[in-house]
Amino acid sequence: MKLILIEDDQHKAKQIIQFISESFTEASIELKKSYQSGLKELLTHDFDLVLLDMQLPNFDIKPGEDGYKFRKLAGIDIMRELTRKRKKCKIVVITQFETFGEGEFYIDLANLKQMLKSEFSAMYIDTIFYSPDNSLWQKELLELIQNKISC
Repeated sequence: MKLILIEDDQHKAKQIIQFISESFTEASIELKKSYQSGLKELLTHDFDLVLLDMQLPNFDIKPGEDGYKFRKLAGIDIMRELTRKRKKCKIVVITQFETFGEGEFYIDLANLKQMLKSEFSAMYIDTIFYSPDNSLWQKELLELIQNKISC
């Protein structure tokens, strides 16, 4: 099983990779840390599953830099680009936030799930709420991979 994790938070990425590696010993996981690097990898390679953060920096953050503009809805932007390019993927959003966006486009987690299901039904599987202090996200991710991902 070949997975990609698009996540900029080092601690969250480490926990997810460790959990996947321990639960699925045959899995290989590619890590990308920004909108640009994640999208490029998705457009040029195939993966059995995409684990996608919703909020990402535009570019990989290098020492002394800030990643330039931070995309509050990068996950949606990535899914729209994949749809536009007709790239087939299975996507699970993993987020540690309960609200997203700003200004005119501000949405809570429950409404985000409904919007993703409606707009990206061919690729979107589910959204998992990640908390470093709670293992519920692990149980949910394990069940999704075992029951809904046919690789």
